[in-house]
Amino acid sequence: MFNNRFLTNRFLSVVTLLVLIAFVVAGCGAQQAKAPEKPASAPAAFDAVQVTKDTAWDAYRKVVADVQGKTFPVDAAKAKELVTGNESKYLIIDMRSPEDYAKGHVKGAVNLTIVKLAENLDKLPADKTLLLYCYSGQNTGTAMVPLKAYGYKALSISKGFPMVEKAGFAMDTAATAFTPAAAKPAADPKQAAALAGIKDNYMTIARQMAAKTLVVKGADVKKLVDSAPDKYVYIDLRSADDFAKAHVKGAVSAPLATLQDKAKTFPRDKTLVLYCYSGQTAAMATAPLKAEGFKLISISAGFPQAEAGGLPIEKK
Repeated sequence: MFNNRFLTNRFLSVVTLLVLIAFVVAGCGAQQAKAPEKPASAPAAFDAVQVTKDTAWDAYRKVVADVQGKTFPVDAAKAKELVTGNESKYLIIDMRSPEDYAKGHVKGAVNLTIVKLAENLDKLPADKTLLLYCYSGQNTGTAMVPLKAYGYKALSISKGFPMVEKAGFAMDTAATAFTPAAAKPAADPKQAAALAGIKDNYMTIARQMAAKTLVVKGADVKKLVDSAPDKYVYIDLRSADDFAKAHVKGAVSAPLATLQDKAKTFPRDKTLVLYCYSGQTAAMATAPLKAEGFKLISISAGFPQAEAGGLPIEKK
């Protein structure tokens, strides 16, 4: 009888212990089985082409504001006044050929052709104002939107090197080496994609400019259009009042401030032939239009060259 009672008690003890163990294990399991933490949300997807377009147009609007404020392009005499006594705050960039740079340039200027400037678009000093000049203002005009997109402070000298000489800048033949700044990649992937797109588009413009197929004389434009009239459309970037007085026959009026909206109506299957007053503002419009995917040429020296080149003109 004693043995039976002993075995019974022993059995109950074992059962109790097993129940306690099961309870503890279940409790631990409940703690370990809590809902897993949600993974960090992935960055929202974006269209790299579209963000490039948006960035280009945003920078374009800033240049248009400079045009309206009469700080683009800047008069050479005004540029000299700004630089004198503040030389350390400026990087002067001569965009002419190395051969012409070697013959004489603004003292202290570095030589970056349009292609070299495009290649170094992300390696310019952010702590200086960039002062650019070329032959006529058209090369420097193409750079304004890309430079604004990258956040640089930049000025383009009106009508280029001839005006620089007349303004009395000190000249030199000794070369000043350009030292690229360290490129700072954008922390935001969206911004990084936009800036990469801006640089790629500017490289395309620069190569076309260097090949002399972007800026074309009026007479040569006439030959191109006469040979294939259905492949081209003229875009007049001057004011609506000046367009009303006279314009190239068949041209679309798109004053600078309206260009973004007007561009939505431009034919995608034609080459846009841009012209303005002198070619400088047409040059600065190339970046956003290239980002939109348009094929472009620009009439050298603007509307006067269109008339001189024999293009058909409609007058009021």
